[in-house]
Amino acid sequence: MHSQETSFEHSLSSNLIIEALGSSPAPTAIYVGEDITIQFANEGMLKLWGKDETVIGKPLMEAIPELEGQPFLEILQQVWRSGESFSISEAPAKLIKNGVETLDYFDYEYKALLDQQGKTWCILNTALNVTARREFLQQIKDKEEKERVLNEEMAATLEELTATNEEMSNFIKQLDQSKEYIRTIIEQAPVGIAMLKGPDHIIEIANPTILKIWGRNENEVINQPHEKARPELIGQPVNKWLKEVYKSGKPKINKEFLVKLHHKNGLREAIVNSIYQPIFSSNGEISGILVILEEITQQVIDRRKHENDLEMLALAIDAGELATFYYQPATNLFSGNPLLKNWFGLSSDENMDLSYALSSIIPDDRERVIAAISNVLSPGSNGRYFIEYHIQTYADKKARLLQANGRVFYDQLGNPVSLNGTLRDITVQKKEEQRKDDFMGMVSHELKTPITSLKIYLQILLKDAVKTENLFQQSTLEKSLKQIDNMTSMINSFLNVSRLDSGQMHLEKTKFDFRSLFLEIEDEMKTTAATHQFRFKDSGTMLIEADREKISQVLYNLIGNAVKYSNNGSLINIEYAIVENDSLKISIEDQGKGISEADQQRIFERYYRVKDSNNSSIAGFGIGLYLCKEIIELHNGTIEVKSRINQGTTFTFNLPINSQGDNY
Repeated sequence: MHSQETSFEHSLSSNLIIEALGSSPAPTAIYVGEDITIQFANEGMLKLWGKDETVIGKPLMEAIPELEGQPFLEILQQVWRSGESFSISEAPAKLIKNGVETLDYFDYEYKALLDQQGKTWCILNTALNVTARREFLQQIKDKEEKERVLNEEMAATLEELTATNEEMSNFIKQLDQSKEYIRTIIEQAPVGIAMLKGPDHIIEIANPTILKIWGRNENEVINQPHEKARPELIGQPVNKWLKEVYKSGKPKINKEFLVKLHHKNGLREAIVNSIYQPIFSSNGEISGILVILEEITQQVIDRRKHENDLEMLALAIDAGELATFYYQPATNLFSGNPLLKNWFGLSSDENMDLSYALSSIIPDDRERVIAAISNVLSPGSNGRYFIEYHIQTYADKKARLLQANGRVFYDQLGNPVSLNGTLRDITVQKKEEQRKDDFMGMVSHELKTPITSLKIYLQILLKDAVKTENLFQQSTLEKSLKQIDNMTSMINSFLNVSRLDSGQMHLEKTKFDFRSLFLEIEDEMKTTAATHQFRFKDSGTMLIEADREKISQVLYNLIGNAVKYSNNGSLINIEYAIVENDSLKISIEDQGKGISEADQQRIFERYYRVKDSNNSSIAGFGIGLYLCKEIIELHNGTIEVKSRINQGTTFTFNLPINSQGDNY
């Protein structure tokens, strides 16, 4: 009799455990067999599937036919055959809920549970959401009631059951096996689970996950009062909550609770989600507490870091006086921060569609902006949006020159969802640049005549020095003429800026051997720049159609920068080669101080000068690289820079071999 009562107590405990899993907040299911029969599914999993309990006992594809064509059955069969578990994050799944096909994303795991022979005897499917506790506990209560009634009936008819004692023994054996079955599931569950018994909260079960969170091993806590087994909780509210739950019979749920846990010989701070759920016996009395615990420390830290990053971004936007914009093609909504709305003459709580924003753009720029937006949203676009245009609102009639910089965001099918970016008011900047251009153009024109005359006088003096074999004067005059040439080149750069703005920079294209220009520059650089080592890689004859003088100007500028911004004695590599059979690629690589990523984004802008490590500008006018870029683009070519601080810089430009650019 005593043995039977003990077995029934085990049965009660076993069923408590399986029903506890049934009310676990994390959707949970158990599958068996090659055809993946649904042996168990809690309310959370049924809700996730959009099904009821009639699916239990059925093969997965019969129970949930909408999974046809999705990878779940194949993965489950592979887990069953191999015994290797499978987990994935943010996986899509199409399910029928309330008659409607719904696409959701889930983190889920297929855990292969192995017997002593290493064979799969079931698959545990779990997720991290916690739901359906009430049904789980109600099922436990119903089960206990049924077992109580059964126990009374068995006691009343014990004499009648003597003949079936062997059958009863087999039934008890099955219950013991069921208890071990459920215990194994709990042991391998990915969420922390513990069962506390009685008013002293004796720790009866604690799975490996919760032991890891607690920082304890099984020998330290099993069959020990919770308060004694975990003294680190003294002064913290956990034990108080357990007592309240046991006394009141009401569950206690905590989200993002900060707790200090045992860790080696000290404490660590952790953030957890926890549930303390009372367990009721068959007579309605509280017999224990079910603890379900999930540590979310890293997730919360990551979320808070993201929130901090967003706050810092907002501060940077405010400090930079940037307007942010958001355009949604599906709804035609164009919106942004208060500064954007202020520029377009709206209050902070008003929104506008794209047509309103376009109406604020001056007519001369409007079609260009419409075309740029259409192009960046079209298939094959790189998703990058950059344009400058003027706006003038109806409210204040104030004209602004805006610089837009943004990118397109896409859905999983590659369709554009939104165009996001920033707008910068560059009205003052452009006026300042125009004043600089006007000044440079005026000064350059005024200097050309006296510089030309000075060069003629120096050439006359040089001829006399050669005749009289006065080597000192000859050397001095040659150096003076070299400086005159440098000054002339600088003046021509200023004039080229003015010509670019007025559309008067012309390309004088001819067909020439790039190798001859390359060798000329090699000879001059090795003669005039003895402070550095040069490695010119000759790739042979290369006929191209381009403006030889302007390409020469680009090369001298880039090589000169390499000399200027790298240490004496360091190596500078210059090479050229044909790429993709229709383009000439030229690269200049140095071992200098490098350029920051922020400077690389703007280095080709007019008048932009890189800051050194002491936050002061490098000497120069900031037009050399701007002119290089304009000259290369006039040839329908491209130029780019790659650099790392203190590791050197590489400038690369590509030129079409055959003439494609416009001669302007």
